[in-house]
Amino acid sequence: MFFIYIFYLFGKRSGMKMTKKYMQKHFPIYFADENEAWRAWATQNIESLGGSNWQWKKSNGSIVQFKNLDRMNLNTLSRYLRQDKHQDNQLERVNSMKKIIVIDAGHGDKDPGAIGVTGNKEKDFNLTMALKVERLLLDHPSITVLLTRRTDVFLELKERSDFANKANADAFISIHANSYTPTSAGTETHYTRSDSKGLATILQKYTVLSTGLKDRGLKVGKLYVTKNTKMPACLLEPAFLSNPAEESLLYNTEFQDTFALNISKAICEFCGVAYEIEPTPAPQPIPDNPSPYPTMEVTINTANPKSFIGYSIKGSTWIPSRPICDILGADVLYNKGIVSINGTKLETQLINGVGYVKPRDLSAQTGARIFWDKSNPKRVEIFTSL
Repeated sequence: MFFIYIFYLFGKRSGMKMTKKYMQKHFPIYFADENEAWRAWATQNIESLGGSNWQWKKSNGSIVQFKNLDRMNLNTLSRYLRQDKHQDNQLERVNSMKKIIVIDAGHGDKDPGAIGVTGNKEKDFNLTMALKVERLLLDHPSITVLLTRRTDVFLELKERSDFANKANADAFISIHANSYTPTSAGTETHYTRSDSKGLATILQKYTVLSTGLKDRGLKVGKLYVTKNTKMPACLLEPAFLSNPAEESLLYNTEFQDTFALNISKAICEFCGVAYEIEPTPAPQPIPDNPSPYPTMEVTINTANPKSFIGYSIKGSTWIPSRPICDILGADVLYNKGIVSINGTKLETQLINGVGYVKPRDLSAQTGARIFWDKSNPKRVEIFTSL
């Protein structure tokens, strides 16, 4: 029996040696008695945290488990170290975090939504309003607006709610136009969950202010996008496309601008921030000699051609943005000295309170064609269509 026990111990010891040799060969960083790379790495991390000059000491007995544990802890520590290294930048990011608002333009592409009595499609109104709200809040310091769609494309309802959920949005607003009978009239706002009632109340107040129509109040239902979003979510129905008078209102440019402005203010109120967009200054009459720059004659070729004064500055032509964009049907926003056309900020020259842009930039945003008269280098021709 004694000899059997001795043979067992000898076999066990040989097996352990073989196992250790195998592990050291294939996993040297964990099982080596002293690994210089590991020791240098650990020393650098500990000293960078403010610790004293650290010296690794070999422990008595097996150190396999000890090294495994230390390395795991130091890996965790190194992650905190990387965060600490950029702590100031992270603090800036936290302090500058904006509220994320998702604007959903209902319907799109093969799904036109409701059709007005004169043939207007709901999807077009919805997209126009979403883009206008986005432009108004484009430079807001506390709000970021995301659109589920910005072109005439079709999205499933699940895609719309998933988009907002993945963005961790603070609010979801779906813009629609109502339809029922020719005599149906008024403004209403839909929501599903109780956490959305506050947002719905604010939006309904501002929407009624925009339309001046009958206040149909808040509607509680199980619409997919208001039910399956994880943040306060509402669906706006400002007016009825089936009502001829209200259809005309929905497609009135002045109304759309007012509606977009009030929805933007409603979003700001919900977020608890001020509406801080500077108003666009009214166009000023251009005096005979408004600036020291050489003048250019800019002509918009429509059914009734109109001419404006542009300028040549350091070899580049600059043309007045607002009056030309009004003719071209483009949305122009002037904010903090910068002109944005159809939501895109452009290089701007400010002359006598009027924002001027380069013709090529305007062409890229509106599709207008720009020509320079070779026989008269001071003349620019703009054509509105191909």
